[in-house]
Amino acid sequence: MKKIAFVRTRYLPPSETFIYEELKNIKRLKPIVFARKTMNLKRFPYSRIKRLPLNSSSIARAFKQRKIRLIHARFGKAGVRLIEAKKRLRVPMLTSFHGFDLPSKRDRRDSYHRQLPALFRAGDKFTVPSRHMKRKLIRWGCPRNKIKIMYSGIDLTKFSYSEREPKADNITIIAVGRLHKKKGFPYLLKAFKKVNESHPSSRLIIVGEGDEKKKLKKLIKSLKINKYVRLEGLVSHSKMSELLHRSDIFCLPSITTKDGNQEGIPNAIKEAMATGLPVVTTRHGGIPELVSDKWEGLLAPEKNVNALADKMKYLIEHPSLRVQMGKRGREKVEKNFDSAKQVARLEDIYRNLMRKRR
Repeated sequence: MKKIAFVRTRYLPPSETFIYEELKNIKRLKPIVFARKTMNLKRFPYSRIKRLPLNSSSIARAFKQRKIRLIHARFGKAGVRLIEAKKRLRVPMLTSFHGFDLPSKRDRRDSYHRQLPALFRAGDKFTVPSRHMKRKLIRWGCPRNKIKIMYSGIDLTKFSYSEREPKADNITIIAVGRLHKKKGFPYLLKAFKKVNESHPSSRLIIVGEGDEKKKLKKLIKSLKINKYVRLEGLVSHSKMSELLHRSDIFCLPSITTKDGNQEGIPNAIKEAMATGLPVVTTRHGGIPELVSDKWEGLLAPEKNVNALADKMKYLIEHPSLRVQMGKRGREKVEKNFDSAKQVARLEDIYRNLMRKRR
C-alpha cells in the first residue's frame, strides 16, 4: 500500500476532529503522521505517528526512508515549511487551507505570507473548505486550476437525526465551538439577554474551551443571565450528541476578527444540522454554502446583536418551522458533508496526483 506523509505540526488540537475523521478513514493508502508535537492522543488515537524533523534535508531523508509517495500538508504554514523537502524528494504535495492560514491584507510583510507565492508555484494541488476561500486564495495568486473545494465531512453515525417536539416554551439554545474571538460568543450572550427578556423560560448552553472563557464569564455576570446560561466546557462525542438532541435551536454567530481570521464552514453547525436542529448563524466565510437563509436556518449580519436576537425569537415563536428546517438540514448534510463520501474524494485526489507525477 502506497504511503503518504500526513503533516500536522501539532497532532491534534481538540477542535480538529475533522482532520482525525479524514485520517482514520483513509483506506486505499497508508498515511503516516509527521508532527513536531503530540497532544490529545486518547481523544485521537493513531498508531503511525513520527516526529517531524526540524530542517528540510532531514525531513526529505525521513520521508525517503519510509518510501513516501505524496505529502499532504495540513494548513498553509506546514506547506511553506515543506517546500524544500518536497523539491528534494520530488514527490507531489497537496496543501489544505482551512481559514486562519489564509492571509489578510495587513499580513503581506510577514515571512509566511511572503513565501506563499513560492508555495503556489511548487505545490501540486490545494484544497479549501468553501467557495469563499477559493476566491480568497485566487486573489492571493494561487492558480485557479490548482484549487479544489473539499468540504470537510462529519461522521453521520455519531449524530443521528431526531425530530424535536414543536414546543413554544422551555426552549434550549445551544452553541458549540472553541472559545475564540471569531466564534462571536459575546454577541450571542448579548442577543440571548434580549431573547430571555421576552422568553424567560429559555436557556443557553455554550460547549467548548478556549482563551475567551474568563471574558465570557464576566460578561454573563454583568448581563445578569447567570441563571439561564451554562458554560459546558469540552465534552465527549457521545455527550455532545446528547446535548444537541436535548436542544431546540443551534446558534453560532461567527465573525471576522481584526487580524482577518475567518471560519471555513464550522463542523459544529454540520453536527447540529445532522441531528435535526434549525440554525441561527451569520453571513460569514463559507457558512452560507451550508445554511441557506430561511431554508435550513436563519442568517444574520456579523456583530448585529438585535438581528441575532430577532432570528432566535422568530424560531422560538414558530415551532413547526423549526421542525421543517431541521429536516432540510439533515438532508443537506447527508448530501454534501458525509465524511465517508468526502474521504473517498480525498483519496481520489491523492491517487490522481501520484498518477500525474508518474
